[in-house]
Amino acid sequence: MDDRTAYLQELKTAAMDGYEHYKQGFKDLEEAYLLILRPELAESLQKRNKSKNYIPKLNSKAKRIYDGLTETYFNNDKFAKLEPYINSSDDVIDKWQAAIDHYAESINLYKTFAPIFLRAPFSASCAVKVYWSKDRAMIDEVSLQDLYFDPGARGLNDISYLVHRIYLSSEDILSYGKRGVFKIENKEAFENKKPYERIEIYEIYELRGGKWYVSSLYENELLRDLIELRDGQPFIVGYMLPQIRCTDEETYVSAYGEPALMSMLPLQNELNVNRNSITDVIRQQVAPKIIFDKASMVERGELESVGTPIYTNQPSAVQVLPAGDIGGAMATLQVIENEMSEVSGVSPQQNGATTVRKETATMASIMANEGSVRLQGYIRTFNETFFEPIFERLAFLVWKYADPIFFAGFGRGEVPSFKVNLNTGIGALNKEVQKQSLMDAAKMIGAQFGMCLQIGDQAGAAAMKEASKKLLLELLPLYGIKNASEFIGERSGLEQMILPPQIPPDINPMQGGSNAF
Repeated sequence: MDDRTAYLQELKTAAMDGYEHYKQGFKDLEEAYLLILRPELAESLQKRNKSKNYIPKLNSKAKRIYDGLTETYFNNDKFAKLEPYINSSDDVIDKWQAAIDHYAESINLYKTFAPIFLRAPFSASCAVKVYWSKDRAMIDEVSLQDLYFDPGARGLNDISYLVHRIYLSSEDILSYGKRGVFKIENKEAFENKKPYERIEIYEIYELRGGKWYVSSLYENELLRDLIELRDGQPFIVGYMLPQIRCTDEETYVSAYGEPALMSMLPLQNELNVNRNSITDVIRQQVAPKIIFDKASMVERGELESVGTPIYTNQPSAVQVLPAGDIGGAMATLQVIENEMSEVSGVSPQQNGATTVRKETATMASIMANEGSVRLQGYIRTFNETFFEPIFERLAFLVWKYADPIFFAGFGRGEVPSFKVNLNTGIGALNKEVQKQSLMDAAKMIGAQFGMCLQIGDQAGAAAMKEASKKLLLELLPLYGIKNASEFIGERSGLEQMILPPQIPPDINPMQGGSNAF
């Protein structure tokens, strides 16, 4: 290997070593969600005829957080909105927003983010690749098993290199070679592969002098080197909880957060032990274990037959082994359940489950609200580290590459400044708050409209009428009406740019009439 290839191999090794220190913890959480019992433990329980059920508490709480995320982010038509900032104006932001909405609809955000929402509660970080391909924007989920980060970075903004493992077929690699993307010296290594066989390629992204470059590595062969990325590195990484670094920890990787359900894992294991123990005790009560003297000559069939007598010359030699008491175990389960609710922020009431202790409606409501507060904290961090950077990059790509029809009348030179406002809130409660706020605003607009009519201010009345239309466009989606513009006869921003203005029938020259010209 030459020096450059050896250097890239060192970067790859260091980044992958950083992942290895966290790998087992990631695997434990995934197995807890997937209800996978370790093979050696399952085999041991099987030999002793012990119960080996996996109680899906972590699984159910992860799904409750998933439901909260989907309800939060997809309870309205617009996922994110742009707002003017410093050197931008409302008119250009409106056109920009219409373009983003168009390309976001082609991405299908729900299909893209739903799997991420499901994994987020037990995943250290979530990662996507945001880029422009041909004539559309793309957002692809990236697995943490295939993305490795600069282990020396002090934070997400300090990452100076990362490694992405991709899989290409031999035909793809040879095609890139013909197009000049890859420089292939040993073509026979790829020509002898099966057409459908996937080959590991490592993409190393490096930050040099404020610009990002990519190099591609196959084993010890450098396929391309230091190709400048015109749009910067495409990966966005975020998490629900930041990770706390120990004082003397040397294996810390700042790109990883703390999984929201990580602290619940030991409780899940303890719960499995107690619940299976209770099951074993109940089984022993139904089918008790009996001790016999070896000389009693009792057959097994006599024991298993219900209602038939057992004949023996030594009745005193027959003893029933007492079963355990499940009272203490039941109390322990309640303690574990309370601790699970505390560490996860998801109470049994939020999952639609009842608790052992009797609770008033007020207490159940308080616990549900406290869980919503914890979920709100997850969402706030997720917004700041994940979704806002995604839509900032998406807005940048749309401004640079979108169809010119969206920006008619505006030159796309310097990118205007803007703020991203994510349309998020907590479920049904957030909807009711938004509805009430919009209804209160509608009453104020209605009063202003009536006053304008009373004093003969036609311009003011027209302005209030337009404000009322905009208010309805915000309010109707909260009632489950997706195509709000059809109900009030108002075109969306995209329709206004693409479709010509409509001519009223009484002045249409093709239809004639008293006002025809």
